[in-house]
Order: sequence, then C-alpha cells, then structure tokens
Amino acid sequence: MSTINLLKIVAILDKYKPKLYITEPCEILKWNYITMNQTEFSSNCLYIGKLSSVCDIVSSLNTNLILYEDCNIPELDLEESLSNIILLISDCDAEHISNQIQSLFIDKQRLGSCAIKILKACQQGYNTQQLLDLGYEMLKNPLLLVDISLCFIAHSGGNTIKDEPLWEWTLSKGYVTEEYVKSIMVYDFDNYTDNNADSIEIPLSFWNNELMHHRQLVGRVIHGNKPMSYLKLLEYNQPITECDEEILVMICNVLALTMKDPNITNPSSNSLVDSFLTALLNEKLYDHDAIEERTRLFGLKLYENLFVITIKTENRPINDQLYFLKRIYQNYFNRQTVVIYHGQIVVIFDTMSKELFTDQTLPVFQDLLNKNNCIAGISKIFYHLYDLPEYYKQSMSCLYLGDLFKIDQPILNYDNYIIPHMIVHLHGETNIHNLIHPVVQTLKEMDEKKGTDFLNTLLTYINHNQNITLTSKTLHLHYNTVKYRIKRIEEISNIDFSNSETIFHICLSSKVLKILEFF
Repeated sequence: MSTINLLKIVAILDKYKPKLYITEPCEILKWNYITMNQTEFSSNCLYIGKLSSVCDIVSSLNTNLILYEDCNIPELDLEESLSNIILLISDCDAEHISNQIQSLFIDKQRLGSCAIKILKACQQGYNTQQLLDLGYEMLKNPLLLVDISLCFIAHSGGNTIKDEPLWEWTLSKGYVTEEYVKSIMVYDFDNYTDNNADSIEIPLSFWNNELMHHRQLVGRVIHGNKPMSYLKLLEYNQPITECDEEILVMICNVLALTMKDPNITNPSSNSLVDSFLTALLNEKLYDHDAIEERTRLFGLKLYENLFVITIKTENRPINDQLYFLKRIYQNYFNRQTVVIYHGQIVVIFDTMSKELFTDQTLPVFQDLLNKNNCIAGISKIFYHLYDLPEYYKQSMSCLYLGDLFKIDQPILNYDNYIIPHMIVHLHGETNIHNLIHPVVQTLKEMDEKKGTDFLNTLLTYINHNQNITLTSKTLHLHYNTVKYRIKRIEEISNIDFSNSETIFHICLSSKVLKILEFF
C-alpha cells in the first residue's frame, strides 16, 4: 500500500507554526481521528485530535499524533514520548487541516494507480506516442515532447489548443521560435555543459513560463544525468498539482528507457514504415498474415480504429512543398503513418475512439487545412491495415466528388457521400435517368411546363417527415397552401405516402436530379 512520509505532512502544516516533537520520521499508512477513551494506537498510522484526549497516556504511546493544544501538559511528557507529535494551537482550522491530509493520501493513491498503468505500458512495449497518449489520459492537460535542441518529437492533446502561439508554432513548424530558444538557453542550458553535467544533480522538473499564455511544467527525460529531451505539460484544461508533477516525472523516466532503445524510432520520420504503407496502397502486399507480421516487425503499434485521410492542395505542389506539408500533418496528427502518395498526403490515423474528431478538434483541423489551402477526404472507419487500399479509395472518392460538385468545404467525409458516390459510379455503367421515380419525373415536367412548384413541395414535405407545419415554415407558405399542394400531388400522381419504398425511391430520385446537373 502507498505511504506518506511524516515530514511531508509536517511541511504542509508549516504555516501553522507547529511545535514539533519528532523522534524518528516514519512512513504513514493511513490516518484517523482520535476517538473517545481510545487506548490502542498503531505505529504506522497518524491520529488527529485534541491534546486533552491523550494527555494522560501520551508519554507511553509509540505512534504519530497531530494534537490541538486545548489543555496544558508538562513539556517533559511530550519530549520523552516515543511518539512523533505535532502540536497545533487550538484555534487552527481543523477541518481544513484534515482535508489537506486527506488530499495527500488521495494523491498518493492516484500516484500508485498511475504507476501501475505506466508499468503495464512498459510491459506491453508502448512506444513514445502511446506513452504520451497515456500521459494525456492521466494528466488531462496537453503534453509536448521536444528533443534537446527543442525540435518536435511528439504530442498528445496539442491539437485542441487555440490560444497558445508557441505550442501552435511548434506543432506546425516542428521546432520552437528563436525567441523562445534564447529565453530558455539563459534559463536552463547554461548550467549543464559537458564539463560539469556529471557533477550537478539536475532537477527532474521545472516551471517555464517564458513567452507563454499558460503556465508550463517541463519534465526532463534524463539518461546518464544528461537531458535527452523535454516533456512539457501545459496548464490548459485544469491546474497542475504536485501530484501531476510526480506523474510527469514518472512518464519522463519511462521515456528515457524507451528513447534510448535503438529499436524505437522517432515517430515523425520512418522511411521503413513509409515504404510499407506505400506497398499496401499499391496493393503489392496483400497477404493478411504477412501484413500483420510486418506491422509487428516494424514496431507499428496502432489503436484498433483506423481512418484514411487523404489531403490535397488546391494548387499542384512541388516536392519541397509536399514534404513541408507532410511534416505539418505529422505534427498535427502525432503519427508516423503519414506518407506522400501520388502527389497527396495520405494519413492512416489510428484512434481508441469511434469518432475521428471531437467538437474541439474538428475546428482546429479545419483551420489548419484552410491555412495551407488544403482539402481532406476521409474514409469510413476500418480495423485492419490489409483493408487500407479500399478505404484509401473512399477518401479519394470524397475528393473527386468534392471537385465534381464544386463543394466549398475543407473536410469531405465519405459517410456523407455514399449514395452520391453510388449514383456517380452507376452513371458510367447505365443511364441514371432510369433511376428517377415516375412521380418525380411527372411533377418535374409539370413544374417546367406550368411554372408550379410541386416537386420542391413534395421533397420538402418528405424531408420533414410529412409534417405540413414544418414544411410550410420552410417554404414560407401558409399552412392551407401546403395542404392544398399535397392534395393536388396525390391527385396527380396517386402517390402512397405510407409506402416506405416509394418514399426512399423519391429521395433517391432527388439526388439523381442534382447529380445530373453536373453532367
């Protein structure tokens, strides 16, 4: 079980100016209030209560006590006691003190729980990115890992940040600003030269708020008493506590083991993985067992849910621009599974969630695309790398349909274009005019001949689940006008509004009509 050193408890009580009678600092397992007429006390527990409740037996006890001085007692009794005694004046805020001590034990329990999670992550061979994802899950604040030269390695949660320019710069450019380098060089690096690095005990973490809008705690990833990299925790979503600082240091210690392993590659650059993914996209590698074996050999550890995101620029880029864009999207997505393929950026994004974006991350990605004059096509969710070619084609279909329909949106999701894609595909195989329901064709011809608006009324009525009130509001017509039109449509076409197949066919017909406008 987790314990707390008595001196840590003494430290949080220092502002109350306690009288201390400490025989030997020990590890405290738990705490309790002193009960009436209590005579049994454990040596590894802390007890809180009034001095008067133990004044007759205090000299004979061997335990740990926080006592409120509500009576007089010979000083010698306290000095000769085998117990560790912290004596406070009687008018201290007892409830606040108890809450502080309880918080210490809660934090210690949390540390123990996090330590177990981190240990399991080590046993499971987590890579750098997965460790940062775990850290973000535990700390609830964004994490950014940079190397000793302050160049980007990985991040978790950084794509939700909107008002921290230095982080946004680092994630998009891959390095920090020169201004920041100068500020931190003065603050940090001057003390740790090769001549004295072995003789100086380097702090495991420090606060660095230079040029920042939010406070930032920096943990050192150290090997051989020399920093290898820096893990930054941004105080963005919630305050950073002392417990958070200890968890950050634990993560840094594990990263030091991970990053010194020559088999662990930098997640921002891996030509072997690029070649593997390109082979999959080219369908040169299709054996399922072989694909899974290479995934393991290449250290490609992916979460279970996969998406393909194909990103193209509005103007045809030169190679230098493509590699620059690749780095931008590698930094944003925090994945090594980003390749240049047929002049476009292809991202294989793995996630624990069934949803690719949240309400917070979607606008950030849209802004990034707009800033770089890019458009993204996104596939449906899939679960195995051997299915990559099929889902890559879905993302490409999004981009094709976006061009065809002149859609002015930076993100095109295949979920929204499945039926249009089917219709466009059929257009190359058959005359899609034949897909139009006779009712739709009849009303369309009547509208063109007589200037009526029956077809639009019908489609609006169906889109509003055959609700006349909602239809009239949408069309800005009187209720009775819409009611009359629906009655006339029934007379003209003999439509059966209770037939779900008919309704679906009419909806499909409306999509066919819209698509025919582009051919």
